[in-house]
Amino acid sequence: MTLPHRPIPTAALVDDVARGATVAIVTVVVLVVVLLGVGILLLFRRRSGAQPSSASGLPALRTRANILLVRADEAVTAGEDELGFAVAQFGEAQTAAFSRTMADARGRLAEAFRLQQALDDAVPESSQKKREWTLQIIALCEAAIAAVTGQDRDFSSLRSAEADSPARIADVRARIDAARSRLRPAAAELERLRSEYRERLVAGGTNAVETATDALDASADSLREAEQRLSPSGVNTVAALLEDAEVSLRRATSALDGVDRLGARLDAAASALDALLVSSLDDLAEARAQRDSPPDAESGAAIIRAMTDVEAARSAVAAASGPRDPVAGLDTLSAAVATLDTALATARNQSQRLEHARVALTGTLVSARSQISALRSLIGGSGRGVGAEARTRLAEAERQLMLAEAEADPVEALDAARRAVTHARDGDALAHYDAMQRGR
Repeated sequence: MTLPHRPIPTAALVDDVARGATVAIVTVVVLVVVLLGVGILLLFRRRSGAQPSSASGLPALRTRANILLVRADEAVTAGEDELGFAVAQFGEAQTAAFSRTMADARGRLAEAFRLQQALDDAVPESSQKKREWTLQIIALCEAAIAAVTGQDRDFSSLRSAEADSPARIADVRARIDAARSRLRPAAAELERLRSEYRERLVAGGTNAVETATDALDASADSLREAEQRLSPSGVNTVAALLEDAEVSLRRATSALDGVDRLGARLDAAASALDALLVSSLDDLAEARAQRDSPPDAESGAAIIRAMTDVEAARSAVAAASGPRDPVAGLDTLSAAVATLDTALATARNQSQRLEHARVALTGTLVSARSQISALRSLIGGSGRGVGAEARTRLAEAERQLMLAEAEADPVEALDAARRAVTHARDGDALAHYDAMQRGR
């Protein structure tokens, strides 16, 4: 049986479709909004959880920075020695690029030590700032080491290129002969220094002549063997022997140069001490005049105390018998004179202050240079046993000394020179402590 066909009203059908479409659109919009909100919330949580603290990993970074400071300092020092001998061997024109490389490496190392000093000083910094500076130190040290390493490869290539020429053998032989001619004068200089100065001041150069003699003998032996291996077809097989001869020759030259530097340093300290003894008499005369008419009682009492310290320091220097210790004398007398300077500051006019600062500056600069040189020798002789703290103090002492030498105002220069002495003294104490710890 066939049911009769009933047509669906067109208007009703249209309304149903419209309502369905509206519901679907609203549902999709709601789902999109919900999913978007959930995604933003998860992303925010993930970022919040993954965001490291500014202090995260800082101790490990500081340890790495300290290790790299030591390695970079040693690499730059060795690179400078290598550069000096390369200039002597190949000339300034052929080594100009190497010189620029070393200057860049020295600059990076100096900046790294400056940042390390800023981290070590008494001014507190935020964890974020400490992290940033430590990362900068690491980057600077790595760049300096990479530059020096690249220079070493270039030196090796340059020497290999020169190894096929007998002229290099003749050059090394001439330099060995020149170094041997310095042995007797160096021995005489050491004997003079032992007779004039305390043994502790000369101890660093005691074995210099023996070291140089042994090194020159080793260099000559390597050179003789290289000559025996020469053949018309080339000398490539003797490149290592020639390099050994060069290394031994550099070691001998360095030892002999150390004797010259030691004598110049101690003689300069003795001259500075003698000059300071004379100038301190004028200081005491001025102090007596100010003592009798001080601007106030407190200033008068300070002048009297400072005068007592200066007179005691002068007496101690004068009473010392036997070989002199000008470095210790300079330290003691300079400190006493500095105290007297402070006591007289309110009573001394500006022109007198400047003149007095110029005189005091001479002795203080000598003392700073002497202590910096001694600390540098101690660090070089101790190898990696000396940590980053002592090396940082050395770098800061050298920086303050450079400021003092460049400063036109003698008062400011004197302050910088005294800071250099303080940092060098602190570095010496830290270096000795590190050496003692390593010896346990």
